[in-house]
Amino acid sequence: MLPTTVSDVQETFGSAKNLNAALKNFIKRESRSGDQVVSFAKDFRTAVTTGKAATINAFIEKNYPRKEVYFLGVARYAFPELVESCVGRIIDQYAESFNQTYERLEQGIAIKDAKSFASIVREVHQMVKGDIQAAELPVNGFLENSLLSSVFEIDVLTEVMKELSRA
Repeated sequence: MLPTTVSDVQETFGSAKNLNAALKNFIKRESRSGDQVVSFAKDFRTAVTTGKAATINAFIEKNYPRKEVYFLGVARYAFPELVESCVGRIIDQYAESFNQTYERLEQGIAIKDAKSFASIVREVHQMVKGDIQAAELPVNGFLENSLLSSVFEIDVLTEVMKELSRA
């Protein structure tokens, strides 16, 4: 994943218009994922309902990065318009050509066209950053990671992150 600080996570969630509603949706849609997800979301929601930034920030500080995957999931619900529009544009523009740059093997992902793979990854990353900026949200590794993890399946995301670390 792209480098992220606790401050990035705090800044991102501080920009959410209705974090309480995002957490309700997260619980409703992700509760099938297990008790840990629900417990995390309910604890986060308890912090949010206090209405105090210090309480929310303390919750984040206590739980990040240990529960990073949950925070990334909540971010998708906190910024649904951004996720929907950005991910949709990326899929429309790049899915077909990107899928031709790699193949899935038993042992993982094999890059077939490294040059095209790298080029598309860089373009997608620029789109993500541009869409975040256009939405007047904090452009940081955390929100970028949330969007990138919404676009790419985990095995492909691993290769995408390797490529971005080389850039």
